[in-house]
Amino acid sequence: MRHPLPLAILFLTAACLCQCAHVVQTREDYALGEEGPSLNGARVTAELLTTDGRLKYALSAMVYFAAGETETGPYKCLLTAWGDREVHQSMTVHRLTFRTDSGQTATAPPSGPHAFAPGAGDRGWQATYVVPGVLDLDYKKDGDLTLDASLTIQSHRRKIRKDVQLVFSPSQSRNIEFATIFDEFERESEDAQGAEESEVWQ
Repeated sequence: MRHPLPLAILFLTAACLCQCAHVVQTREDYALGEEGPSLNGARVTAELLTTDGRLKYALSAMVYFAAGETETGPYKCLLTAWGDREVHQSMTVHRLTFRTDSGQTATAPPSGPHAFAPGAGDRGWQATYVVPGVLDLDYKKDGDLTLDASLTIQSHRRKIRKDVQLVFSPSQSRNIEFATIFDEFERESEDAQGAEESEVWQ
């Protein structure tokens, strides 16, 4: 009588091979070209967050699975001032505009004052304006993105208003992972099409 163990091992091996995956994760990101300007002793910065992902995959002979995921726009903009806990009180946004090298422009509504508070995980002393809507940028065609803002930083001693400029450049990063059936992947997606996520391009 044939022993079932070799057959079971062969089946398990094939099952594992079918679940081998080569995952390439690419981020179409934007990075600031230089350190943000200083206003009344606070450092002004901004970041663009990707809100969408595109997934491509291929299966070879039921043995090898290859997937490529691209994190891309539309982009959510966060404008942040980093200050001193003992000094800075608030940031007010009087004017905020965007323009790309390709000629697209957008205007965001003024806002504030935004109080300085401890960042997540005690990450500094910050005041953040989450710009309403999203920027629908063409990563490959629009080129650099320039942010122009008129801001007021309020400290305990004085209030100073100043025009600042930040320039973002396209910056692509890539991460390659290899996984098998025994690895657990968790993916979370967020709907960026709500009322607060309408495009701000005008």
